[in-house]
Amino acid sequence: MPHLIALFGTDAPFFVDLFLVTMVAVLPIMALAIVQARRGRIRTHATLMIAAFVLFVIALVAFEGAVRTMDDKPPLPALVLTIHLCFALPGLLLWIWQIKNSKRARANPAPHRRLGRIVLGLLVATVVTGVWVYWEMFG
Repeated sequence: MPHLIALFGTDAPFFVDLFLVTMVAVLPIMALAIVQARRGRIRTHATLMIAAFVLFVIALVAFEGAVRTMDDKPPLPALVLTIHLCFALPGLLLWIWQIKNSKRARANPAPHRRLGRIVLGLLVATVVTGVWVYWEMFG
């Protein structure tokens, strides 16, 4: 049965659609944050990165709740989901680590930049594979 609010015309619950949009929206926020850091606007950089992280986590919790309460769940694409989780889990854990240790970056920014590139790469791969999982389940 189709849901009352569907962003993409699929049988996906609204919060699943919203999470897809949020995953994609986090990338430009992070790009803007990186530009701010390069311009020396460290406080703006930090604020944007925390905002992106909080937005992502809130959307992730809503997504998990929506998926777990679905009446008629589509079959999970095991291989695609496994590939997605190989990027998503380390990306989330490293993002948390990056935020936790960000105060140290003022004294020595090089390690923070290196880890930031890894986190960004993992997040991009998470978004791409997340869209793939969505398409396999609801497309």
